[in-house]
Amino acid sequence: MSQAKVDKKKQDKLNRKKIIRKRKFEDALSIGIVVVIAVAIIGWIGYSTVVKYQEHVEANKEYEYFDVATDAIQDYMQSVEN
Repeated sequence: MSQAKVDKKKQDKLNRKKIIRKRKFEDALSIGIVVVIAVAIIGWIGYSTVVKYQEHVEANKEYEYFDVATDAIQDYMQSVEN
């Protein structure tokens, strides 16, 4: 092996704990970012589904109409005016 390779191996051996700690941090950070993105996508899909469902329910809502007889009120108003 060349002297450069020997020196590199020695440096790696001396800094092994630091390198392992850095790798673990990078792995945890990348997993955290993936989780945040996944939660955001799932939340967006859920929100969109709820909004679409509410729009669908509103569009298909049937209304009941009631006829109200106002003859008694009209008779009373006419009697007050006279």
